Amino acid sequence: MITYFTTTKDFKGLADTAQENAIRSWLCSVDGAEVIIFGESLGLDRFQGQEGIILHPEIKTSQEGTPRIDDMFLKAQSFGSHSICCFINADIILTKDFPRSILSINEKTRAKYLIVGQRDDIQFNHLIDFELDWELSLKQLVEESGRRHLPTGSDFFAFPRGQYKPGDIPPLLVGRGGWDLWMIYYGRKQQFKVIDLSPTVTVIHQDHDYTHRKEIFLSYLQDAEAQKNLQHIPSGETFIYTLHACNYHFRNNELQRNYARGNLRKFLTYELNLRRDRFVFKKIRNLAKKIHLIK
Repeated sequence: MITYFTTTKDFKGLADTAQENAIRSWLCSVDGAEVIIFGESLGLDRFQGQEGIILHPEIKTSQEGTPRIDDMFLKAQSFGSHSICCFINADIILTKDFPRSILSINEKTRAKYLIVGQRDDIQFNHLIDFELDWELSLKQLVEESGRRHLPTGSDFFAFPRGQYKPGDIPPLLVGRGGWDLWMIYYGRKQQFKVIDLSPTVTVIHQDHDYTHRKEIFLSYLQDAEAQKNLQHIPSGETFIYTLHACNYHFRNNELQRNYARGNLRKFLTYELNLRRDRFVFKKIRNLAKKIHLIK
């Protein structure tokens, strides 16, 4: 089964509703689901002692108090009970299609994979009644008014427990630009199957503001904590490891090779950059630059 893990904002206003919906949906998504919540957000006490939920207040943070991804990934693998772990942002609603696909991929692959994907954004500000047929009504809402987010990153990362060892993940900061790009970059660099779930599964993001941040929302180039994340991606490749960089996608219950979603220029850029240290690829890369196939 699956161990989901996350960190939350304070349970206030719309964040209260969104996070309550999200966490309840994960528990309903598959029998035996487990949820680990890191940090000490206000309102977490409501989950104290609830079946399937583990509260772990101790987590490493930046000087500004932003939780660190490396610490959460290591601790989730240590504390989790299941063979599959999945970090997920705390405002993402899942339906049963999500774990069904994850479990199918795990059965086919077993090791060295990272599952990511796009989300659909919706306006949603009320609590879900999980006793009703909530999945059907929510999927209809997505079809009617949902907006497919750009493939610039991922809100979830599923992987086999034990895949990440101490020192593998740098001190990336959650909720700040670039850490999701680094995860995709590292997965490709380590020759994992980096699998885009977007063609198969609807992952639902509840729209929100950014009033929880100590500063107003800043661009990647202005946000100091985003810059700390981005510094771990090679110079010149800072923004390229989007979902286009996945080397597989999951469609019709099958793993299929992905070629940058049909973008030949991007595909060549990924393949050559990831092999740039190999002599033969240095020559090919230089040739590709000369004929303007890549930048």
